[in-house]
Amino acid sequence: MKRNAVALAVLGLFTGLASAQSSVTLYGVVDVAVERVKGATSITRMVSGQQQGSRWGVRGTEDLGGGLKAVFVLESGINAQSGTLGQGGRAFGRQSFVGLGGGWGTVRLGRQYSPMDDIAGIVGTKTYDVLSVVPIIGNGDYNRVDSAITYVSPTVANTVFQLQHSLGDGRASTDPSKDFAKQVSAHALYANGPLTAGVSIMQVTDADGVLAGKQGKDAVLLAGAYDFGAFKLSAYYDAEDKAAKKLKVYGLAAAFRFGETTVSVGAAQAKDVNGSAAAASDDAKIYTLQASHNLSKRTAVYGHLTAVSNDAAAALGFNSPVAGSNSNGIQFGLRHRF
Repeated sequence: MKRNAVALAVLGLFTGLASAQSSVTLYGVVDVAVERVKGATSITRMVSGQQQGSRWGVRGTEDLGGGLKAVFVLESGINAQSGTLGQGGRAFGRQSFVGLGGGWGTVRLGRQYSPMDDIAGIVGTKTYDVLSVVPIIGNGDYNRVDSAITYVSPTVANTVFQLQHSLGDGRASTDPSKDFAKQVSAHALYANGPLTAGVSIMQVTDADGVLAGKQGKDAVLLAGAYDFGAFKLSAYYDAEDKAAKKLKVYGLAAAFRFGETTVSVGAAQAKDVNGSAAAASDDAKIYTLQASHNLSKRTAVYGHLTAVSNDAAAALGFNSPVAGSNSNGIQFGLRHRF
């Protein structure tokens, strides 16, 4: 009886939402994989969200008349292997924003993806993808940002422009790190037939939050992909402040389609991973092999393999990788969308 009452209450909630909005959609992804990773040690474990982040969410629009509409998204991350909340236990840690849109574009307020994360998405941001293995700022600490004001333009000459400003951590003006997490970022994303390409820039006012004053970071990311039909070729380049030097990563990937199966291979070079001015080499090479097979429009099985070759002072990879040692991971998983 109690379980039925809860189900009816949830159903009533979404029925009420649907009647109050022009449209409301409940959606989600459940994605779980078993992996074997080698870093400081080797370990076999079950992990969530490896092809797509496990989540559930509600999104909706309301027609306000005169070409104006209200939009909202509430999206919660899930650790599907354990049933716990993702993003550090936040209720809606993936996205939570409200906005107004029209022919002039859309303005959104709340927790949102950064413009740079959108550009990284052209070449992939899964756990085993290069731009996740290498800790670039646009797919790491600032792939989503709190207290963000975002403007998304209408499509102009097959290009969408996005500008975002985050108000940061909301610290008092007397705080020694009052500008922590404040950032300004933008992108231009071009999509026309088989070609998708984009560029994004980001400036973080204070990326530290502990040391007094401003420890700023600048970053730029370029990415592009061309779909030839039977296969798709992707390329990317990222450069950003790290320490004395700039971290740089660049690479190529090719994806081949065989009916409902896609197989992709990639190689990348990371330079000055630590940004150290010392003579010790902190470069790394990353190689990827991935495959995915669609069982239906909603369900797929997949496998990922990523190998990292670290130089003497680089420590990229999985499971607390050790500087100068190789790291790798292999996983097989199942993903379902609803």
